[in-house]
Amino acid sequence: MKQHLLNMRLSLLAAAAILLELGLVGTSATGQVGETFAGETAGRVHIEFSNDLPPLPDGGDDAGQNVDFPAVDYGGYGSVCSPFADRIEHDACVPEEEPSLCWKLGDGFFDALSAPVEPLADCISRLSGSEHYAPESPLDNYAIGLQPIPDRPRLAIETHEKFLAPGFLEQGIRLPSGAIWRPAFWVFGTYRTGISYQDNRAGAKFTEWANRLDLFGQLNLSGTERLLVGLRPLDKERGNRRTFASYDFRSGDWIDGANSDLQTFFFEGDFGEIFPNLDPYDSGTLDYGFSVGRQPMSFQQGLLVNEDLIDAVTVTRNTLFGGGNLNLRITGVYAHREVHRNNNQPDPDAQLIGLFTESDFANSTVNADVAYVNSQTNLGDLVTFGLSAIQRLRGFHNTYNTSFHLLASFPTEGETVASGQGELLFSQISWTPHHSNDLVYLNGFWAIDQFTSPARGPLAGGPLGQTGILFAAAGLGRFGAPLNNQASNAVGSSLGYQLFFDETRKQVVLEVGGRTDTNGIDAGEIGIGTRCQTALDQHWIFLVDGFATKREGRGVAPGCRVELLAKF
Repeated sequence: MKQHLLNMRLSLLAAAAILLELGLVGTSATGQVGETFAGETAGRVHIEFSNDLPPLPDGGDDAGQNVDFPAVDYGGYGSVCSPFADRIEHDACVPEEEPSLCWKLGDGFFDALSAPVEPLADCISRLSGSEHYAPESPLDNYAIGLQPIPDRPRLAIETHEKFLAPGFLEQGIRLPSGAIWRPAFWVFGTYRTGISYQDNRAGAKFTEWANRLDLFGQLNLSGTERLLVGLRPLDKERGNRRTFASYDFRSGDWIDGANSDLQTFFFEGDFGEIFPNLDPYDSGTLDYGFSVGRQPMSFQQGLLVNEDLIDAVTVTRNTLFGGGNLNLRITGVYAHREVHRNNNQPDPDAQLIGLFTESDFANSTVNADVAYVNSQTNLGDLVTFGLSAIQRLRGFHNTYNTSFHLLASFPTEGETVASGQGELLFSQISWTPHHSNDLVYLNGFWAIDQFTSPARGPLAGGPLGQTGILFAAAGLGRFGAPLNNQASNAVGSSLGYQLFFDETRKQVVLEVGGRTDTNGIDAGEIGIGTRCQTALDQHWIFLVDGFATKREGRGVAPGCRVELLAKF
């Protein structure tokens, strides 16, 4: 009964607050509205200009004891405070924390870099007839209802369990080790075809139509065990480059890139999941991931190692923590074949040994890596190190996505074209301007002496491909990086704007960049580039690239390409 009375009193108080807000009941600034119920005062409502929140009434016990119902002070209009939170009062006399001068200057600098976003977006919208995609602050005043969910794009071949499809899991096959495998086979890949033109003003001028097909077959045994086989039947490796199935418009020749070489062939799994009977309560330390075979490999975002095929054995220990480290991953790598050196040439005698770690802290992800290449050829031995930190930094106005890298290489028997001594400082900063979904990025590097990577595939180019679209090769045909991406005695940067249109189905990237030498050889370069890509449906993407660069002592070097990309 007491609980029922309490509920009715709360309802009356809420109704009184609503009437006060609507002006149906008049009071002064300290007036009160009173009502009696069952011979007791229901309470008072004090309308005060204060942010103080009142405590809720104490509740009674199950024995039916009386419930005291004190007067409730509402700070504002119908505010309710939690009995589990401390009251917080705003003191206008306490000044708010002022940002440091460094952050004010930094935010002012980055805001100035963001200024071209709106003019560029408006110009592109007018030229292309596309609608610039921007967030809307106010809420719609009408309901849109449940929206239809697009159909799941299917893979080329899906047997047994589907890829990201709803449904029930099969019973599977129980192995003597205790593992349960549910075999499924998928076939998927990408197909790229494009026409490109490039003139580097150094004797390399071409117009070609090139094709590339990446085809994969994956046998899934469980959620952690799989066998992956990959082919690239339209391009094959020849020395330090790959030849694509293409047509040269200048000479009128067809270039053959057909092959049946295994590009990828490896098995990966988890020892603890394959032999669960060895640790039935999952309390031991048997969760070691591993991979064996020909596989792609990338470390330090491709700055240190960037291979699209390498014969290696890897062992990974994950989920280690303690001492402020939320998660530590340690990977050991031994590569015994198909090691390409920093000049993108295969070294048949080279062996690579590396230890690569990734640590998640509360405010940053830190990677610390070391790799050693041993070779009996004249390319020499090499020891390399890499240290990086990835985090989000909060400024006065903006939040910045940042990554900072420090890399170094040390030859053990003298410098060669593939084993040089040097350091590389690399940074990436990106942020989203106010009232926008676009992205602005500012990347920079400083290569001291001759930094060399322990392993780089033929299509990877130099270590500086992450700087921007002007420094990255297309990976299709002979279309190379517009600006030199080798990390040898140079300093440079790029500034880019990524703009989204038509609800993110179309995006345009505009970039300016350049580099200059630090050893007095007068090989500085500047350039401007653009990329526009549009999603045609769930599988096809249409892409257009264009650039113009200028190197000291040479004329303007133009280039452009058009590409169709299909994911299946």
